[in-house]
Amino acid sequence: MLTLKGTLLNIFTSSDYTNQETKEITKGKIKLQLLVKVPLKNGGHKNTLYDLTVPPEKVAKYSNSINKEIDVEVGIMGEYKFYGI
Repeated sequence: MLTLKGTLLNIFTSSDYTNQETKEITKGKIKLQLLVKVPLKNGGHKNTLYDLTVPPEKVAKYSNSINKEIDVEVGIMGEYKFYGI
């Protein structure tokens, strides 16, 4: 399991998606907007903004944490590179 730590800036619902062929509408997902300090090899850091999709039942856990540092358990989709620090 991985944990992402950052400052929660916003909670929002993304736009609904309409399939152009079937006209089926998929409801937008709830997302946390997280500002994360990413360490650099030179000892500095850069700020990176992540939008994380969360299940509706977990929103209450984060709703009172706007502008506070939080930990979010995350999974990985796509290709990422990791290194030890």
